[in-house]
Amino acid sequence: MQKIEFELDRLTFERAKTLAIVNQSTLSELISHVIERLAEIQEKKDPLMGLYADIPEVVDEIVAEAMEKRGYSVSDE
Repeated sequence: MQKIEFELDRLTFERAKTLAIVNQSTLSELISHVIERLAEIQEKKDPLMGLYADIPEVVDEIVAEAMEKRGYSVSDE
């Protein structure tokens, strides 16, 4: 697990706390849920990303090939 720190205005923080209470979760769980939900929505908006969601290595290969064809050097790190 990674730890992050960010600042929220008072109103947004109060809304987040209320949402966490209503959903019987912690703020961390609430933020994780929001990120997961936004990712689901994005996949529906971008069918190609949803298509390759389970095989990220294929996306990496496609991007690397596109970059090479445009003259960028791509190295495995």
